[in-house]
Amino acid sequence: MKCNVVWLKRDLRLRDHPPFQAAIEAGLPILPLYCFEPSLLNAKMYAPRHWRFVYESIQSLNLQLQVYGARVNVFHAELGEVLNTLWGTYQICTIYAHQETGVKLTFDRDRWVQKFCEQHEIELVEFQQDGVGRALKHRGGWEERWKTHMNAPQVEGEYTTGKWIVWEGTTLDACGFPESITQPDKNFQPGGETYAWRYLKSFTTERAKNYTPHISKPEFSRKSGSRLSPYLAYGNLSARQIHQYVSWYQQQVPHGEMLGHFHERLWWRSHYMQKLETEYRIEWENLNTGFDCLRWELNEDIFEAWSSGYTGYPMVDASMRCLIATGFMNFRMRAMLATFWCFTLQQPWQPAADYTARLFLDFEPGIHYAQWQMQAGMSGYHTLRIYNPTTQSQRHDPSGEFVRKWVPELREVPAPQIYEPWKMTQMEQVFYHCRIGEAYPAPIVNLEQAHQHAKDAYWRVRQSPAVQHQLIEIWRKHCLPGNVEKYKEAAAQ
Repeated sequence: MKCNVVWLKRDLRLRDHPPFQAAIEAGLPILPLYCFEPSLLNAKMYAPRHWRFVYESIQSLNLQLQVYGARVNVFHAELGEVLNTLWGTYQICTIYAHQETGVKLTFDRDRWVQKFCEQHEIELVEFQQDGVGRALKHRGGWEERWKTHMNAPQVEGEYTTGKWIVWEGTTLDACGFPESITQPDKNFQPGGETYAWRYLKSFTTERAKNYTPHISKPEFSRKSGSRLSPYLAYGNLSARQIHQYVSWYQQQVPHGEMLGHFHERLWWRSHYMQKLETEYRIEWENLNTGFDCLRWELNEDIFEAWSSGYTGYPMVDASMRCLIATGFMNFRMRAMLATFWCFTLQQPWQPAADYTARLFLDFEPGIHYAQWQMQAGMSGYHTLRIYNPTTQSQRHDPSGEFVRKWVPELREVPAPQIYEPWKMTQMEQVFYHCRIGEAYPAPIVNLEQAHQHAKDAYWRVRQSPAVQHQLIEIWRKHCLPGNVEKYKEAAAQ
C-alpha cells in the first residue's frame, strides 16, 4: 500500500502546517507520525517537563484530528527503528516534515533520515519554519527573506479531504511513560494548540497593556509577558501566526505600542535560532574559540549551591527556585543567573547551559545556547553585562515580594534588608527569624571581589590576538551586514 508520512517534530499543530497541507494535496493515504525517541528522552538537556508538554500537545492534536477519523501515530522508539518497521508494511512515497533547528542529536538524526530516504528512493520534502534558513554561510539578504516568510499567507490544510492511516496498536497510553509525563502539573503551562491560542488572545487583548514596564519584573512579568515561548518552542503556534496576529492587533488596541515591543522579539528569536542553524557546534563549544584558554574549572559544590538556589544572594536563589518549580523565568533574571554563574562564580558556561535547558519549559536550542554564549561573553564582540543581583532586586522587586514567595526563609525580612540579608545585625536576624549561615546561607562569594577578578581575567583574553583574529569570520556568519561596523566599535571598547 502506497502512503505518505507527515513526520511531526517540534511543529505540533494543525493550522499553518505546510507538511500536512502538502500531504493532503498529494492525495495518497497519510500516516501522521511522532516518535518519543529514547535518545532524546534521556538527553542531558531534556527533562520530563518537556515531554509532558509534548504529550499534552499530541493529545490536543488528536482531539482535533478525531473528527476526520485520524490521529497522530505515536511510537516510543528511535525514528530509524520506526521507519524500518513502517517500510516493511507500507510503500512510503514521500516524507513531509518541517526543518528543525535543534541539538546535535536531532541534527544527526535528520542526516540519517536523508540517507534512509535516498537508499529507499523516498522523497523527503522539508519546509522552512520560523524564517530560519538552512545552510547559510552569511547573513546577506537574511532579513528580507525573514520578512517574506513571516508575511506570506498562512497555510490551511483541507483536513476533511485527507485519507488517514491509523497504525493499530500504538497509542499514547501504551508508551510506558511515567506519571511525570502523562499526568498534568498545574505548576507548568499546559501544552497544546488550544491553550496556545488562549494565551495569544489574552496577551494581545489584555495582558500586553503592561508588557514593557513589567517585562524586567520577575513577578509581574509572569502575567504581563506573553508566555508564548513554550508554544513556539514546540510549534503549537508558528512564528508566522503570531507575527500576523500581533501585527493586526497593534492597529486595533490602545496598547499597540506595547505589542510593537513584543513584536520586535519575534525577529530576535529567529536571529538567534539562525546562529545555531548556521553553526551547530555552539551547543557545546565557544563561538569564538580564542576563549578556550579561559579555563574556569567546574566546582561541584558551587554548582550544587547555584543550581538549587542556595547561594546566599536572594534574587539569584528566588529566580532559580522559581525556575525549578514552574519552568519559567523572565529574560532579565535568566541573564542574571547566567552572568552570576559565569562571572561572579567564575564557572564554565556549558554545564549550566545544559542544566538550565532541563529547567526551561520553553527550551529552544537556538536561543538557549546562543544566549548562554552571549551572556558568557564568548563571541568577543557583544557588550559585556554582569548583572548585580542586589541591584536587580532593588530595581525589579523593591518590596521583596518575589523573593519572599520563593525564598520562605526570608519571608519575615523587610526591604531593604531583604536585598542583602547578610548585612543584618545579630539582633535583626533574631527579630526576623532568619539567622544567616543557618536558616539561610551566607553569600557564597564576595560579589565585588569576584566581579573584579573575573573581569580582569576575561578582558585579558578578549583583547588577545587569538580572539580578535576570529571576529571578522564570526561577523560574516552571524551578523547582518549593516551591523558589522557597530560590532567593530563595540569590540574595540
